[in-house]
Amino acid sequence: MTATTVTRRLSAWFDDLNLTIAPVETPPAGNTVYYLKDVFTTIDGAWESSDARYAIEQWAKDAYANPALMMELQKTSHLYAAVLDANGALLRQQVIRFTNRFDPSTPNDRTTQDNTGWATFTMFSSSNYDPAAGAQGPWCWAPTGHAETLCGGGRPLDGQSISIFAVWQMITVAEEPTPTPPTPEPPTPAPPTPEPPTPEPPTPAPPTPTPTIERRLGTWVGPMNLAIKSLAERPDHPAIGADNVVYVIKDVFTTRNSSWEPSNLYGSVDQWARDAYLKPVGDPEYFDDAGADHHLFALILDLDGNKLKMHDLLYWSDGFDKLGDPTYDGYARGPGDHRYPITKDKSGWGNIVMFGSSYVPERGEQGPWCWTPRGLPAEVMCGGGMPANLHISTFVVWQAVRVEQTPPPVTGDHNIFLPFVSSGGQATPTPEAAAASALPTANDPLPAVLEVIRSGAWSRAGVELRPGSVLAEYARRAGLGMPVTAEFVSAGHRVQGFLGGIVLAPVNDPQRVTHIAW
Repeated sequence: MTATTVTRRLSAWFDDLNLTIAPVETPPAGNTVYYLKDVFTTIDGAWESSDARYAIEQWAKDAYANPALMMELQKTSHLYAAVLDANGALLRQQVIRFTNRFDPSTPNDRTTQDNTGWATFTMFSSSNYDPAAGAQGPWCWAPTGHAETLCGGGRPLDGQSISIFAVWQMITVAEEPTPTPPTPEPPTPAPPTPEPPTPEPPTPAPPTPTPTIERRLGTWVGPMNLAIKSLAERPDHPAIGADNVVYVIKDVFTTRNSSWEPSNLYGSVDQWARDAYLKPVGDPEYFDDAGADHHLFALILDLDGNKLKMHDLLYWSDGFDKLGDPTYDGYARGPGDHRYPITKDKSGWGNIVMFGSSYVPERGEQGPWCWTPRGLPAEVMCGGGMPANLHISTFVVWQAVRVEQTPPPVTGDHNIFLPFVSSGGQATPTPEAAAASALPTANDPLPAVLEVIRSGAWSRAGVELRPGSVLAEYARRAGLGMPVTAEFVSAGHRVQGFLGGIVLAPVNDPQRVTHIAW
């Protein structure tokens, strides 16, 4: 397959509205896939950009305002959808499916109109929700077929009458060039048949090697100060059953801003994690929650690698020691009638959403959340949270292992249960060692750890470093010194003040960066 990327533009209010994007697995060559390109909002049907909450941004107005269509695009309390072809033209009669998470069995199909190129869907009072309380709107929508899905559409309860616009880009997956087959070698004459050797006595079969599990820790597990607590450390001392099975943490990884595209951005997913756990839409165990962007996930595998579904999970944020308090009742509650969060019947993953969980790893702080399978002798993951309030999700996989399969204990920082885990004979690196290994080399002048350090320094100056900011990169190259303001939008430009000048770029042309004096 050839990799396909789409430049995505999201409204500044995307996170405030708790919108999320469910990813799509790239289909086989020759298929069409729809990638979400743009998401923006309007308030009271207005298409004038301003600093008002949920107001349309200038880039969206420049891209999609059409005087001949404005009456159709000025509705309030609507969900809009459009699809662009390869040349950027709006496609007509494209089917868009709107699904309510409270009634997923009865989706509502709309088609993009012949006159406007947009499909519309009206939201009524049943779509009201409170994003400030962590709630998410009930509606998901996407073109039918292989498509990323936008979820969380609704009417926020803050007095604003908004509409949400989503635009998808249609891409046809290309085929890789067919390799030229090698020239066949002429056949080699068969050697003469040797005399049969004298039979040797049979050699006893070697003993079956002890099965091992490779523990894989994502790039950002160490920098985020996540920690695995062993069975020996658990204050509740869970009993191991007659089957001698315990559950060790096999894989830990993260995603940022709901993306499953590997990159050097702090918190981004690793390629091995994407390959192992991202399922396509048509898969029987499709991971429908994979695009959640500030959640804590859990998956449990049995001895054969099968997923334990509908299993209770414990999440709590009052300290690891609470696990040993039989009177403690502060565990997170599950959906509906479930007392605890559970692993889902389809994907096998369970999760909770985090709020008020910001912390600063560079100050030695650790996130407040711990989680583990309920009722099983299992290791515990601690330190879950949102570093610097970034929208990062953490994924943890537990694997069942028999105690009698354990090799002899090893020395070091690990307890007796860590020998279940094998990583080519090397111990899992500590966070300090992981950070040291990422220091600059001649072939790696700007590793991810330096971005972590830079972000920590900005936060101490009271300014958040927006990942990938072209303004910050320009100021760095121009030697303009430290930031003195956060990024903001003014007069159609994205602006940020630095000690040596004011850096600005047009919102609709962010690469045209310059600076002016104070």
